[in-house]
Amino acid sequence: MKSLFHFILIAVFTLSIVSCNRGPAKIGLLIHDLSYGRWVKDKDYITERVEELGGEVILKVANNNQQTQNKQALELLNDDVDVLIVISVDQDVSSKIVDAANEKDVKVIAYDRLIKNCSLDYYVATDGIRVGETQAEYMTSIVPKGNYALIIGDKKDNNAMLLFLGQMNILQSKIESGDIRMIYSEFTNSWKSDEGYKYAKEVLALRDSVDVIISGSDELAFGINRALDEANLLGKVKVISQDAELDIIKQVVKGNQAATIYKPLKKMGYKAAELAIDLAKRKEIEKDYTTVSNGKRLVPSFQLEPMLVNENTISSTVIADGYLRSEEIYQ
Repeated sequence: MKSLFHFILIAVFTLSIVSCNRGPAKIGLLIHDLSYGRWVKDKDYITERVEELGGEVILKVANNNQQTQNKQALELLNDDVDVLIVISVDQDVSSKIVDAANEKDVKVIAYDRLIKNCSLDYYVATDGIRVGETQAEYMTSIVPKGNYALIIGDKKDNNAMLLFLGQMNILQSKIESGDIRMIYSEFTNSWKSDEGYKYAKEVLALRDSVDVIISGSDELAFGINRALDEANLLGKVKVISQDAELDIIKQVVKGNQAATIYKPLKKMGYKAAELAIDLAKRKEIEKDYTTVSNGKRLVPSFQLEPMLVNENTISSTVIADGYLRSEEIYQ
C-alpha cells in the first residue's frame, strides 16, 4: 500500500514536470498579405493578446500566394503548433490547410475570411451582411433617390457575397419602388485599388450619371476616388467603403467621401487570440456563438457588429476604440 502511494506521488510529480516544461502555447498565424494597412493592425492585435495570455505567435505571410500559404501551414504543423489562425488567400483552396490540421488534431480558426468546404473548427469575423446593410442604410438616408452603382469586391472572396446580400437587403425595396435605379453592379477580380479605378471608369462611361457608389473596401475606394477626381466628381458622387483606413478617413473629413465602415479590429483580434489560447489549453469553449455554413458544416462563429464612420462619428468609433489617433486624422 505504501509503495502504491509512492508510485502515485511519483506519477503526479512527473506529470507536473511535463506540464511545466511544455512551454507557452504556440499559435500559428497565417496571413495572406501585409501590404494593406488594416492587416498589420489585425496581426498586431492578435499577437499582443496571445502574448498577454502567455502564448507565442509564429507568423507566416504568404504574399497572396495560396500555394505558399499551404506550404507555410505544413511547416507550422510540423513545428507542432497548438492552433492555427488563418487569414486565407483563397477560401476554397485553403481547405487543404484545415484537412492537414485535422490529421494532426490541431484546431483551425478562420479569421475574417471563411474557409469553405472543410471541417473548419471556428470562424471569427465582423458580420459581413451587416456591413453591407449598414453601407446601404446610410447611403439611402443621405441620397434617398438616385442612380446607384455597386463595386462589390473580389469575386473569389465570400465576404464580397455577404456584402452584396446585405446591400441588397436594403436596396431591393427601394429599387422596386423606383426611388433607386441600380445602373451598375459588379464583382471585381481582386480588392486592389487598380480594380476600383477600372470599374469606376466603367461606371462613369455609362449613359446615366451616377449619384452613389458603394465600394466593397477602402482599397477599392482609393481607385474609385482617383477616377472621380479625374472626372472632377470627387465629393459630388457619394462613396462609401469599408475598413476605416487612415487615408480614407482623411477623405471623409475633407468631404471627398461620405463614409466608411469600421470593423472593430481590436475586439476581433483579441477574440481570435483568446479563443486560440483556450483551444490550445483544451478548455471548453462557451457556446455563445452563432453558426455559419461553409458548405460542409455549420461552423461555430463569433461575429462582431460593424460601425459606421462618417464625419460625425469619427471620435466615437475609430478614435474611441484606439484604432487611430486624433492627431493622425486631423493633422
